[in-house]
Amino acid sequence: MRQAFFIGIFEMMKDTLLTAKHKRTIDISIRSGNYKKIITIIDSISTKHAGTAKMNDKRYVIAEIASHINNLGLKDPDREFFRIGKKILALRSDNAKEIGIHTICRGYKYNKDKVTEYLYRITNDSNWEVREYAAGALSAVLRSNSEFIKTLRKWTKDKSENIRRGVVLAACGLRNLKDPSSFDKALTLLEPLLSDSSRYVKVNLGPFILGGYFGNHFPEKIFELLDRIIKSDNENVKWNAAMIFNNSFGNRNPNEAVKYLRILAKDKSTVVQRAVRSTMHNLRKRHKNIKL
Repeated sequence: MRQAFFIGIFEMMKDTLLTAKHKRTIDISIRSGNYKKIITIIDSISTKHAGTAKMNDKRYVIAEIASHINNLGLKDPDREFFRIGKKILALRSDNAKEIGIHTICRGYKYNKDKVTEYLYRITNDSNWEVREYAAGALSAVLRSNSEFIKTLRKWTKDKSENIRRGVVLAACGLRNLKDPSSFDKALTLLEPLLSDSSRYVKVNLGPFILGGYFGNHFPEKIFELLDRIIKSDNENVKWNAAMIFNNSFGNRNPNEAVKYLRILAKDKSTVVQRAVRSTMHNLRKRHKNIKL
């Protein structure tokens, strides 16, 4: 039992568990179309910690499949990405779901409706890690297919918090560091979700996507948003407003953070009060003398 424990720790420390032999077999299997063999290998090196293979190992397989298809010189590679992705997704494995969704999403233009169905299904998967990969696929599709935003706007009203949370992360695909207006496009997805009461949606929206992901690059846009939403009567909107600063964005802008937090601190909602206290606690780690 002690040996198993140390083996588990060793697996967690390593960035990859794929051996040179594994990679040779994967290469041969891709060229021969034996995707079941590939997933069997990846399943065999799944860690006990996550239940799936290491991120680098799954990324390796995804990149090798993409490289193979792109090098075939096909007139319609999207069709092949769709075909192979569908084949992988038919296998019963969480690793297959993660690798398959990042393969089939590249075939979006070939069959938009079917790929959207797969994206929805994997985004709503029961395994949280599978949902993480689905979010990455959503973002990739949105980045390359502007019309996909119409689908995501509909999903902001979906009954599943997994789907709504997927939309939050998908908005990452709209960020263009050279174009501040890209944030305005992202807001058409994010702003309708500011009032969402689901904690799963909230913890990804305010502190992570608005604060960390967009805030550090478009601070003025964030301040414009805050000037508007801080007047809201909805406690979840104000929770997000406070939590926008609960990260590196707040650490970089402590004076602005305090300005908004002082206003929010007057709110009677315990939900808002907790967000203010949490953000102040985080800010004081870097700015010990900061006060409301």
